[in-house]
Amino acid sequence: MKTHCGHKNRWNDTIKRMLKAELVRKGVTREQLSALLADIGIKETKASIDNKIGRGTFSAAFMIQCLCAIGCKSLTWETENTTGNLTINRGRQDDIVHYNEKTGLYYLDISRKYSGGNSRKLTAISLFTGAGGLDIGLEKAGFQTIACVENDINCIATLKHNRPGWKIFESTVKIEKGIQKKRVAGDIKEIETEELLEFAGLKKGEASLVVGGAPCQPFSNIGKKEGRNDSKNGDLFLEFVKMVKGIQPRAFLFENVAGITQQKHSEVLKYMIDSFSGSEYGLSYSILNAANYGVAQKRERFFLIGIKGISAPAFPMPTHFKDKNNYNNFVKELNPGSKVKYKPWVTVRDVLLTLPEEYYKRPDYAVMNISEKVIERMKLIKEGENFKALPLTMRPDCWKNGKHQGQDTFGRLNADQPSVTIRTAAYNPAKGMYIHPFENRGLNTIEMAALQGFPYDWFFRCSEREKITLVSGGRQIGNAVPPPLANAIGLAIRKQLTL
Repeated sequence: MKTHCGHKNRWNDTIKRMLKAELVRKGVTREQLSALLADIGIKETKASIDNKIGRGTFSAAFMIQCLCAIGCKSLTWETENTTGNLTINRGRQDDIVHYNEKTGLYYLDISRKYSGGNSRKLTAISLFTGAGGLDIGLEKAGFQTIACVENDINCIATLKHNRPGWKIFESTVKIEKGIQKKRVAGDIKEIETEELLEFAGLKKGEASLVVGGAPCQPFSNIGKKEGRNDSKNGDLFLEFVKMVKGIQPRAFLFENVAGITQQKHSEVLKYMIDSFSGSEYGLSYSILNAANYGVAQKRERFFLIGIKGISAPAFPMPTHFKDKNNYNNFVKELNPGSKVKYKPWVTVRDVLLTLPEEYYKRPDYAVMNISEKVIERMKLIKEGENFKALPLTMRPDCWKNGKHQGQDTFGRLNADQPSVTIRTAAYNPAKGMYIHPFENRGLNTIEMAALQGFPYDWFFRCSEREKITLVSGGRQIGNAVPPPLANAIGLAIRKQLTL
């Protein structure tokens, strides 16, 4: 009798996961589901929905009502054996794919070697390429970048120096209705999907992956947070959607700051999800912490993955954990259980010790000049402390009145933890916890790049200059996706494309 109940519970858990996964894929909350059900004449409160999904004992009619309400046109599943295990259109091996009940997401164990798949070349088209952080990681995961779109001349100089084989779309003219028209090189709003495909040497549907992160400032927690209303960059996510729809890659990856998930920007995420609703793409989105993937930085970024033929694409399993308790809690929530090994977070000390002694001779080395007065302040700041450790007599006026509540401002990095987010001005201690852990100065560009996870042989350049400027170096490095994080996501996508 116990065995029978166990089988029944597994079936209940499976059907519950199926519904939850579809809600996550569609970006529909329980409260929104209640409203959508009401639209088709079904009365269910958020509380009643929570109760039914929590038990997992709802009727088939309720399941179909929910799927209809959220616009799910099909749900593919197959029984694998008589024990009640299901594969929900996964197309993957169960021993490397895990479901997390708490997050409602699937995770793929990228630490395990996988020998399946085909030998088809994996090609990537890169939008908003920047200094190449995302693309370096994808390259290591097995993707070949065959076309880049970027309009910053300094980023372009960096890309050309490090990867001369990457083709950068730089055409300054276009033909529109038979008339030649001038355009800014790399302005994605002026590029048609057909000409980008021709530039890449591909036909529609042949690209393996389209990747990119529209400029993130409109959605960042730093700054005005104007979102879509930002007159300069707020609508560039529309161009990403346009490109994906026109190129029709087998998969796409959209990246941005975690702030894009805030309620005030909800229309952006909803638009992107709605744009691919009913298409061949299954969608998953999440906020990932770079520290959980071997980066010496607690940097959270938003990622949206779309893969054709997979209803809920899997994210990479974390490879590093804050501590044993964090590791145990994560593993405990996985179904089936995971044997992923515990690795602690990489620290600032770990990274700084890898830098050669004479790295300051590099042309992309730059550091902020600090006055003696500021150095005297730094001497009083211990690791993990900020400006609040200073006596009032040594604080600037803007730090005296109590209105400034920044917890990182003029802080010293803790050597035995990952750094805070490396932003574009991480060279300036007044902008965050950017005082060197051992020396009385700010971070230099080489240290910033190392904490981002850039390989040491990746050089940052400025257009028509021998040495990089501090501002340009900071922007290129701070705006980038940490390559190790990109590599982890790339491995997860590659495995799902080749299984």
